Amino acid sequence: MAHSWFGHFLIFRSGELADIQQELVVRGETVERVYSSYRNERYIVNRRYQRKLIWTLEEKQSFIDSLAKGLPVPIILLAEPKDAKAGTYELIDGMQRLNAVTSFINNEYAIEGGYFDLNTFAEAKALLDSGELEQKEPVLDRSLCVAIAGYPVPLSIYESAEASSVDEVFRRINSGGRQLSRQELRVAGATDAFAQCVRVISSHVRGDASSTDIVSLNDMKNISITNRELEYGINADDVFWIKNNIITRDQLRQSRDEELIADLVAYMASDSPTASRTELFDDYYGSFFPRTGAREERFIAMDKAVKQRTTDLLSYDFSRVFDDIVLTIAHANSNFTQLLFADNNANNPAPRYFQAIFLAFHELMVRRNMIVSDRAGLVKQMVDCGKSIAIQEGGRWGAENRSNAVNAVVGMIQGFFEDNTAPDPAKVHWVSQFQNLLTSSRTEQSAYDFKQGFLKLADKPSFDEDAFRRILETCVAISNIAPKHRGYVVVGVAENEQTATRVSELFGTSSDAFNGFYVTGVEHEAKHLNKSLDDLFHDITQRLSASPISEPLKSVLNGRLKSVSYYDKTIFVFEVEGQKGPSLYDNRFFQRQGTQTQEVATEDLHSLFARFS
Repeated sequence: MAHSWFGHFLIFRSGELADIQQELVVRGETVERVYSSYRNERYIVNRRYQRKLIWTLEEKQSFIDSLAKGLPVPIILLAEPKDAKAGTYELIDGMQRLNAVTSFINNEYAIEGGYFDLNTFAEAKALLDSGELEQKEPVLDRSLCVAIAGYPVPLSIYESAEASSVDEVFRRINSGGRQLSRQELRVAGATDAFAQCVRVISSHVRGDASSTDIVSLNDMKNISITNRELEYGINADDVFWIKNNIITRDQLRQSRDEELIADLVAYMASDSPTASRTELFDDYYGSFFPRTGAREERFIAMDKAVKQRTTDLLSYDFSRVFDDIVLTIAHANSNFTQLLFADNNANNPAPRYFQAIFLAFHELMVRRNMIVSDRAGLVKQMVDCGKSIAIQEGGRWGAENRSNAVNAVVGMIQGFFEDNTAPDPAKVHWVSQFQNLLTSSRTEQSAYDFKQGFLKLADKPSFDEDAFRRILETCVAISNIAPKHRGYVVVGVAENEQTATRVSELFGTSSDAFNGFYVTGVEHEAKHLNKSLDDLFHDITQRLSASPISEPLKSVLNGRLKSVSYYDKTIFVFEVEGQKGPSLYDNRFFQRQGTQTQEVATEDLHSLFARFS
């Protein structure tokens, strides 16, 4: 039976105390019902403040063991946001626990040497019978599975919740610091420009970006990082920070990567060099109260500095500097610490050395508008250069010492840069951005589509008119998801290994594998057509201009079509955005059903137009 009462939340806002009275509903739901809600995607995660899946296998097994033995477990706190889809609940506290339960039933791990018996309750059995789930062996004793499935999970539902209240509740229930790191506490509920900028950049560098802040709990596995014996969507060893020995796995788990990026963003946004220390991070986020005097001044100053430059511009500048460093490391055929310390004494993480290198590249590329002119010479210069960079030890890094380290690196490498006199906005390097686009497609498949190219994979390849028409129909279908909804159609990425192999056989090229995708590029197609890449890009824009796509979508597509470089591959990206009303191709409406593009049936037109009303 559900119980309800009125709870009081005392919330600080700009030094004032506000008393918010809100009805809470507390009830127990069996694991079986919780799993049913999960399968129906009723649990959502707000990535603006929620952390990633971080529980180890042992922590998950311990929680399931508590259920099996009937021991009490902490209450799971949910919110029913005012603007959320009806019947969905936002997870405030308990994401790790709910994931432990649902992944156990999905047979993703065992307890006591056995896997959950999928014949225990009707929905799990139906998924087993349909082939959606596979029963792993050995099977746990049925009586134990029945006990787990029938356990009443305590849920507290915060009804009709305002977003600001949810943020504050999340921060307060974690403010003891028992589980969250200091950086996670800073982030909780922080909505200022600085916090937003750091969050977005951090997600892009880790590779766990999503197309929207609101993600189904079902999809969190796809954008979480492997945790020892738990296989998630992103391999921890492939994360830039770990791959280059800049921070450790444990530090990544504690969100130390976000601290590092916060340090860089503060330096980038400020007119003069900034120091690096814990108290400054606290002030930039404005997360700890009371926020008065010098702390308030620092918060306001940093918020103003980020807003003046805009989060979009800072994110863009960060990405192009970061990508150039990635390309330099790749050219060296090494990792970051091995490049800087050639004697192989690179077992210790080197976050401050990375900062010195990054900020030196930023000084040259952003503030002096320069580009790398001699990549091979730059790499040679950077070999073992770590020994020549004076880095201050200890918990604090003074502004002067930090600035001196950056200037020392600038002096070492500036001879391998030149003025960027003729930037081409149609051609940009996409490394982290492109990888995140691929990862984001796993959480919102309907807004993304990938094509291997524009040519038929026949023995005598020629331009595939039907495939190009389908590309444009898909662009229209993505634009019809909703007004302002963003999506992408990417050409130069094979949908599977077999297609990538066929491209290789026909054109004698190789593909770059990333997270289950195969990047083939389009250079080989331009060469086959006796065109330059510029000619091919121009041809595609001309075909797009002449196509029967309705306006204003056609102009938007043409204006945002990109030719981007991913290492040595070139990809064409059609960036789509939903317009004020539905768009058409050849006077027909199209929409996305999962990963498929379909013409809208007459009886479904009302539903399509309702999305834009």
